[in-house]
Amino acid sequence: MSAATYESCTVGSRSDAIEQLGALRCATTAEMLSVIVAADAAEDWRVDGATSMRDWLVAMLRVSSATAGEWVRVGRALEGLPHLRSAFGSGALSWDQIAPATRIATPDDDEHLAGYLPGLSAAQVEEMARQRRVRTRRDAQRSQEETHLRWRRDHDLDGYRYSGFLPTIEGDIVNAALTRGAEQAGPNAETEIWAPFDQRAADALVDLARQDLCDDPGPDPTMVVVHADAEVVDGTEAGNGWCEGVQVPRDSILRLLCDTVIEFNVDGPHGTCVGIGRVDRTPPRWLRRRILRRDEGCCRFPGCGRRVRQVHHIAWWGRHDGPTDSFNLVGLCWHHHHLVHEDGWTIAGNADGELTFASPGGGRKLTGRPPPLRPDTRYRARAATGAPFADP
Repeated sequence: MSAATYESCTVGSRSDAIEQLGALRCATTAEMLSVIVAADAAEDWRVDGATSMRDWLVAMLRVSSATAGEWVRVGRALEGLPHLRSAFGSGALSWDQIAPATRIATPDDDEHLAGYLPGLSAAQVEEMARQRRVRTRRDAQRSQEETHLRWRRDHDLDGYRYSGFLPTIEGDIVNAALTRGAEQAGPNAETEIWAPFDQRAADALVDLARQDLCDDPGPDPTMVVVHADAEVVDGTEAGNGWCEGVQVPRDSILRLLCDTVIEFNVDGPHGTCVGIGRVDRTPPRWLRRRILRRDEGCCRFPGCGRRVRQVHHIAWWGRHDGPTDSFNLVGLCWHHHHLVHEDGWTIAGNADGELTFASPGGGRKLTGRPPPLRPDTRYRARAATGAPFADP
């Protein structure tokens, strides 16, 4: 049907259709993966002269080799992860969540992840998968070997083009300095319009170079925070540190500890960061950094990927005596912070877990979990595949 068919529908009907079609897509993909695994085991691909299941899928479905290969990998992994497979088949997990999840899930934590991951965004699941991949000493050596900076003249634009690579720590130092400089630039004095971030970052790079050429460059205005669990540092558990979402090998952390400031965060028995309660309305810097790390620097409003600009008290400090603790603090962008204050949206839940955002009057409620596929929709989907099924 064309888009015109849905123009007369209500917002609620259209949103329900999108949610159900999205869940149906997950259900049909889960079913397709089961067929792929069975066909691969029987080597059905040999019938058409293909050399692998991946190549057969490329030929049959006109998808890329990368997509076909990922289908085969995820399908095989889900055969040993029944709880995650069920969550994906019901639409509780999207493809962008299940694909990275199958890289880290084991039969031992299958059931736990199936209940936990639907409350996370696709970006958070991807980040979890990256964090669980242990970075080796050789990984750090390869990063160091790849360090370089090149520039070449662009005669058409009368300037220079730069390209290069920096390891995580060095790169985050440069990123922090450039971001700070770009944010301090402010809007144009005449138009009051902000220049694009990329342009302001380039100006900040030039300013840093000018500063370095001065006789007295002044104090270093940048700070990079590397997070690491105590168990990883002392070697009792394998793992990495992380900095701005990128893993930092343990050997690099130990090197940094030779000359750095150590800041401790205390967690409660359930992994909740202990804050400062009602001592002060403004989160201290260490707590703000903890919130940004938890929220990955992105606004927590469902579907928003903008940078956090405000740390908001869910239970307001003045009106509701809300504490300045991590469970009551959520990172929001400017737009959604205004939505909460001026436009009447409300937030409920635990910021260290799952949150619900409700429109004025409660007409719309958004969470990090997608609505499940309804039984009648699942029944029709399975019937369409010709697979055996039971009555709903």
